[in-house]
Amino acid sequence: MSIFGFYFITTILRQAGWPKRRGLFKSEAVIDTLIADITIDQMIDWSAALGACRPQLALQVIAWMFHDRDWEGENAPRILDFINDAKDRWNARVNKAPHDIVESFKLSKDFGKMIRSKDLKDNRIRTALEQLCLEGLLWGLANPDSFKTWYEAQEKTQRDQLPIYKKAGIAVDSIPTLSEFLKESEEMLRGYESEVDPLPTIPPRLLADARALGREINS
Repeated sequence: MSIFGFYFITTILRQAGWPKRRGLFKSEAVIDTLIADITIDQMIDWSAALGACRPQLALQVIAWMFHDRDWEGENAPRILDFINDAKDRWNARVNKAPHDIVESFKLSKDFGKMIRSKDLKDNRIRTALEQLCLEGLLWGLANPDSFKTWYEAQEKTQRDQLPIYKKAGIAVDSIPTLSEFLKESEEMLRGYESEVDPLPTIPPRLLADARALGREINS
């Protein structure tokens, strides 16, 4: 069963033409680790966008991540506890991109220039990607205004630089507005539902935790 972080990474890499074959008989599928690291950053920003601006979808994703847990039992997942534990670490990186605030890892550091495609499927990496995705969702849920401020500032900076890129002859894709970015984020999630599994309903306890953060969620 695919998981959200792994699904995002492999979907974006596939769209970019990875993995590629190498070797004398081109039998080994590999992925450039720098490209993979950039894609992991994109995944964290994507999950933060869902948490900040599409909280109902974010909660459904979290519900699916813990679908095997009893949400009404004593050991039910408590997102408020996670958020409270992470606050000091998050606040130490205030005014940065979500992928800089959420403590990530670099495949390029551990694997060099290339990683075998089959290594990316290792359960330890898949689990690590899921944890990053979860933390991005929770940071977004807890910090919607910070996400919007960051995105809008980033969009303005990039738009201001477009004439410079154009003058230098550098082709740059159009920069999505926040609403366009959110639409693309939703489409990625709908792709997951279509290819893997529909999202579940939100457990009452999870809904209550989100509302305790001040988020308005339609039940």
